[in-house]
Amino acid sequence: MKKTSNLIIYFFLATITCVSCNTEELYVEPEQVEEEVVDKTEEEPVEEEEPVQVDTSLPCDFDLSNIQPNSTVVINCILDLGGQTINLPENITFVYEGGDIVNGQLNFADGGNFDTVFMNSSLTIGGIAPAMKDPVFVFKPERWKIVEGRVSDEQAKTNTDLMEEYFLTVKNLGISTFKIDKLDAYFKVDGFLNQAVPELHAINIPSDFNLEMTSNTHLRMQPHGHFRAVLLGIYDEKNISVTGGVLHGDREEHNYGSGFVDSDGATGNTHEWVTVMAIKGGQNITIDNVTMMDPAGDCLSIASIYHYFDPRHIRSKNISINNTKFIRARRTNFVITSAEQVTIENSEFIDGGIDMPNSNGAAPSSNLNFEPVRGKDPATGEIIEYERVSHIYIRNNKQIVNDKAANPKAGDFQISHGNGPIIIEGNEMVNTGISFTTVDGLIIRNNEIINGEIAAGGSGNINRTDTVFGNEIYGNTVVTDKTAISIAGNGTTVRNNTFEGKIGASFGAGATNTSEGSSNTIFRDNVIKAENRGITSMNTLSNVLIENNEIMMLAGSTFGLVLTNSWDSVTEEANFIVRGNTITGTKSGTERGAPSSVIGANSITLENNNMGEIQINGGRDINVIDNKIEGSIGSNGVLFYADAPNTLFDSNEITIYPTKTPLNIDCVAMANGISLSSTTFENQQCIEK
Repeated sequence: MKKTSNLIIYFFLATITCVSCNTEELYVEPEQVEEEVVDKTEEEPVEEEEPVQVDTSLPCDFDLSNIQPNSTVVINCILDLGGQTINLPENITFVYEGGDIVNGQLNFADGGNFDTVFMNSSLTIGGIAPAMKDPVFVFKPERWKIVEGRVSDEQAKTNTDLMEEYFLTVKNLGISTFKIDKLDAYFKVDGFLNQAVPELHAINIPSDFNLEMTSNTHLRMQPHGHFRAVLLGIYDEKNISVTGGVLHGDREEHNYGSGFVDSDGATGNTHEWVTVMAIKGGQNITIDNVTMMDPAGDCLSIASIYHYFDPRHIRSKNISINNTKFIRARRTNFVITSAEQVTIENSEFIDGGIDMPNSNGAAPSSNLNFEPVRGKDPATGEIIEYERVSHIYIRNNKQIVNDKAANPKAGDFQISHGNGPIIIEGNEMVNTGISFTTVDGLIIRNNEIINGEIAAGGSGNINRTDTVFGNEIYGNTVVTDKTAISIAGNGTTVRNNTFEGKIGASFGAGATNTSEGSSNTIFRDNVIKAENRGITSMNTLSNVLIENNEIMMLAGSTFGLVLTNSWDSVTEEANFIVRGNTITGTKSGTERGAPSSVIGANSITLENNNMGEIQINGGRDINVIDNKIEGSIGSNGVLFYADAPNTLFDSNEITIYPTKTPLNIDCVAMANGISLSSTTFENQQCIEK
């Protein structure tokens, strides 16, 4: 059950007559008198009277026992109710002029008016809730019972209960905005599962509510040894905004060895589910300019209530995250397990999953992760969606790992599972990158990735057309000293990107066996700058097109292409096509200077490429058609290091440079001891220079 306020509050309206405090005067309508005609030319100047100074710290010299209906009470003194409950008549208006009302309860009747400035921990408002002068409540810690600084667990638990009670009290008075400026307090938010879900042990924010904080507002999680805890929670609530403030986890003070056993018998040895802020079943939520930092688990978690297929399912949706900082989560800075229509813009993701002195990062050690739980029906094999993530938009953010050398596994946007549209665009990434596995409808576009990589798909998802399809990567710039992009799994189009790395692009990597790899993939119109290899492939490739790419091999590079394919069918083609690509390099004495390309693939077609020399290193069913092949000085145009049965060379232009070397070179040659079987050469043009 949700927590509720101990205060009983009802609603009503106000105004008119006046009782003045610290003075005997009443406001009375003046009698009408005949106006005297005065000669203004002879009028002497009149000195203005100085206003009477009132000491607002003095006790009021009246009480409310005989207050009449329709009265206005000016409070410029301290009105001590003496612990009494005052039942007010109709239409009573309280006006603030520097005083205070303390120590009791005011029960309003219909028509009352009140000012939020009077609210404090010793005053209870009852009866019919009055109309409030201001829809904004400003929380001043000195007027309430929140104890700041280091406190005991008991006081930290009281802080939690009181803060949530204050939220509810203010809301029930019809006030929509709760403002906090200077506050630095600890809140105990851990508890047993049979008492409440973790989100309800937190400080809960009610529906139709705006929590406004500043950079001076610090809400801290009381250190503990529980493996499930949330500092600030939104659970099955709607229409909420949270702005400003700094939310602190207990990462470096958490008791990871507590041995805590929850009421369900779980021990949670990794303690990775401790969260700074959680939204569960929240709808129409805005998070703006909040800083979340140092949780033992995640900074922000978004989930839904009940399984996706359950009729009781309560979806988290229509959530906007703006201008927010996520810092040093031990596990993941921002995780979504079940939600839709979530937008994350202009935010910073910093050092997600890094190691710290008292706590190493916990897998997946990321800046962002989507990880909905899925399963398979054991009888039908159909996918069961326990959770679902879809319609996610991640725009114009920055993610960084400050010390990548010390934290090589930290950071990254990781899309483990998801359903499109999921759009990641316009983001700046430093020492971090993007990866995805079992996703459809993902678009990664116009991002700048420096010293990071793109890992597109998982090789185990080859030909997985049911849940992995329609993914696009375009307009990105990736600069790294590793592989700029790795492509595997099914259904990805990569186009119009700039990739610079030790290896430009890799296909089919990460397989547990050679039958895995990449399928239904297009790699087109990209620019590659590579130090070692331009493009590599391995394991099994099916329906893969590498087309119209410009591959510039940097000084000292080894190979333009290294292409293999473990395709095992001899009756069907793999439809692995490398077509229309241009490979250049820096070797002197040749026109293009392109390094050699190594081909050892089953069922591959190289067509209409401009490239360096080709080395055939095995494979079969190879078609080399209409290419311009240029050997480097001292190299053959095409060299067979192994037999490649059922290979066709047709209409290629092969250029070699025999005049620039004493070596005996040819347009087509075979290594010692190699003989070819069922290899055909047609219409070859050999150019010697």
